[in-house]
Amino acid sequence: MGDLAAADFREFFRDVHGYDAFPWQQRLAEQVLDSGWPSVVDLPTGTGKTALLDIAVFALATKPSEAPRRIVFVIDRRIVVDQVCQRAETICGQIQEGGTSLLLRIRKRLVQLSGGAPLGVAALRGGIPIDGSWAHRPDQPWVLVSTVDQFGSRVLFRGYGVGHRMLPVHAGLAGNDCLVILDEVHLSLPFAETLSQVAELPRGGLPRRFHIVKMSATPGTGREDAFRLDQVADLDECEELQRRVRAKKHAQLKEVTKRDALPAAVLRLAKSLSYPTTDQPVGSLGVVVNRVRTARDTYRTLCDAGFKTHLITGRMRPLDRVDELDAIQSAVDPDRRESSSEMTIVVSTQAIEVGADFSFDALITECASVDSLRQRFGRLDRRGTCAERTRAPSQAWILGVKSELNNKRPDPIYGDAVKATWTELQRLKREGSIDVGPESLGGFPATATPPPSQAPLLLNTYLDAWVQTNPQPIVQPQVEWFLHGIDRTGIAEVAIVWRRDRTEGALRLVPPRQAECLSVPIDAVKSWLSGGPETEIADVQRMALEETEGDANIGGCVRWNGIGKPSEPIESVEDIRPGDTLVVNPDRGGLSSRTWDPSSKTRVEDLGDAAQAAYARRATLRLDAELLPEVARLSGTMPSPGAEEEAEDPLRDRVREWLGLQVNHTDSLPKWLTKTLAKLLRGCDCTLVEGRSEDAGDYYVLTERNPDTGKPVYDPTTMDGSDEAGSMTGAGVTLGRHLEGVANRAGRTAERLGMPSEIVSDLRLAGRLHDIGKADWRFQAQLVGGDPVSLERLTAPLAKSLPGVRRVRRYPDGMRHEVGSVALVNSAPEVLAQAHDRDLVLHLIGTHHGWA
Repeated sequence: MGDLAAADFREFFRDVHGYDAFPWQQRLAEQVLDSGWPSVVDLPTGTGKTALLDIAVFALATKPSEAPRRIVFVIDRRIVVDQVCQRAETICGQIQEGGTSLLLRIRKRLVQLSGGAPLGVAALRGGIPIDGSWAHRPDQPWVLVSTVDQFGSRVLFRGYGVGHRMLPVHAGLAGNDCLVILDEVHLSLPFAETLSQVAELPRGGLPRRFHIVKMSATPGTGREDAFRLDQVADLDECEELQRRVRAKKHAQLKEVTKRDALPAAVLRLAKSLSYPTTDQPVGSLGVVVNRVRTARDTYRTLCDAGFKTHLITGRMRPLDRVDELDAIQSAVDPDRRESSSEMTIVVSTQAIEVGADFSFDALITECASVDSLRQRFGRLDRRGTCAERTRAPSQAWILGVKSELNNKRPDPIYGDAVKATWTELQRLKREGSIDVGPESLGGFPATATPPPSQAPLLLNTYLDAWVQTNPQPIVQPQVEWFLHGIDRTGIAEVAIVWRRDRTEGALRLVPPRQAECLSVPIDAVKSWLSGGPETEIADVQRMALEETEGDANIGGCVRWNGIGKPSEPIESVEDIRPGDTLVVNPDRGGLSSRTWDPSSKTRVEDLGDAAQAAYARRATLRLDAELLPEVARLSGTMPSPGAEEEAEDPLRDRVREWLGLQVNHTDSLPKWLTKTLAKLLRGCDCTLVEGRSEDAGDYYVLTERNPDTGKPVYDPTTMDGSDEAGSMTGAGVTLGRHLEGVANRAGRTAERLGMPSEIVSDLRLAGRLHDIGKADWRFQAQLVGGDPVSLERLTAPLAKSLPGVRRVRRYPDGMRHEVGSVALVNSAPEVLAQAHDRDLVLHLIGTHHGWA
């Protein structure tokens, strides 16, 4: 297997995507491999900045000892998280397939790093990130795509939605061995400051593979070492890139009296749209407004007028958003544009400002700060093909809300920047239009952008508080200050999941997944659940919006604490915490046109089983006719507990027969349901759930079973590391075998990560000693269910109990086996003498389950 070189990147890019890289992408790849990453990548919008992922993966395969194992793309836009994830999955899929000789070489090199999959992809969106698989293998190459809240909270030991015992694990992985790409850094300056301070922290002998790349399409980074387009090397040599960067775009200014008048103003413009040189209808129109409620109202106005309209916001469940994005793809992607005489309109919020690969023929935008306007105009004729085809600049309109422009109070989202931007736009207006092309809108006054928030200094006293994860100190600094600045409050978010049955049994068999979670600011959720008025929200918040009040007492809502942990009923909005996952009754409403609408009382679709299919770990199906209206209309009676007395055949046979009947109707069913039925037909378990929710009776839940082994399909990310849990192998695991296995795995992982030999040795030693406290007869009694005969028959101490053994507790209250392990090791000086760093070994032993 020959060495890889920078010149191979061009072929790698073509093998993955099917087209050539831009000259700047090849040039940056060469620079990264020669001298490392630049601190800033400053490129215009539409020039393919997401290709930094390709460069990072290629650099990891080429120089694995120098490149970080985890590539983290951080951006505060949920739609962009989805789209960047798609690119990462394309790269990962092509490498996994190894369809060319070069991709095969890269796959082999990446596999060698961990002995597992060549590359993983994970998304950490707003709300609870259910998928924690990326945290299981520190030596595994991963591409993580995350919002600032999700990645930043992990770096600071307070990961939103992460259990107390896993907080230090996520912090260690997020704060080490990472290439962090901060997209549109001007949106996340406080976090950039915090991350820079984290990068300077001592690493304790670990390899210093932690790099930050700040990426922006907004001029003004001011860094001399920033990577920028080169006139000769990049533009003159590439006609496609030249067309994108120099595309002509003109905008007109229009005032509307008040916010409620925006939808009608958009409608009037939409009715009059045509290409000025052809009198043909515009193929696609983008409409971008500043608030979610305005987007909903505009969408309804356009739909009522008969326009083919779609609504895309960041306040949508991922599954819903994917469906909408698929529906508009042919209209917003010039490479897949379908000729049609009907105009497609996409109404959105700030969600599409950054990174979203949309290209509209015309654009209407509400006035915002100038940096936001630059981003929005980056979605106008993104490829430059419309201006080339019509031989005229692309059309745009900027709408100013007069009542807000004249208001002395600052805008809750942009402060006074909207007023300053509007004033400067009016000054620039010549002959009725303004140049809004990629190289325009420069030289605006500083007041035209919101004043940057600042993060506090990362003091050692703050770190000392955060590293105490279980239990946590009563007094500790707010993580939000270090992510969004000390002047920004009220931005914490929670995830909402709509489920018909919210009982423990239902949530255990069909746990909430990321694909069905909707992330909403916590104050807006509190107002909704308590029956208060709608809290205005946007897809970016720079300061707290107006607080609203309602009834503090609520019902029918539970906090989901994770797999294997009991849920908690939420009785009052005061019980809701940042990062919570709230499971609510679908009859409560909360969505309209698939986006957040607290005024809507329409029942929300329960996506529980569809989310399991999207997660692709284990197929499930709840046999509740209310949840499966498509199936209920088909042939065959759905198996139900109420029919047991009259049934002649065994339940398993009836389930299999029913599944077989449904598979014959795949043409009329959603794709996820077709795949789920096929998996369950190959093998499944049928479990009775006693539905105690007010709207769900008893029903069966089908869960996938491996047809080859005959065993249930387990999701490895559901394992919580509990030592009282039964062995997954079906056989007892002796303590000696377990200790040796952990020691060897820890040592191998450390060697693969290139750690110093002293640390590798100490990790092996800690692994060999970490569970020695389990030799205590009281712990052994727990593993055999408290049976004294079984305890006497043990020939060697166990590390795990056998499946089916009832749980008992023989330890005194508060006692844990890790403490026993530390005590035993401390009593044997000759054992500790093997350690290079005695305190490190004892610390690893005492905290390996996230306690103490």
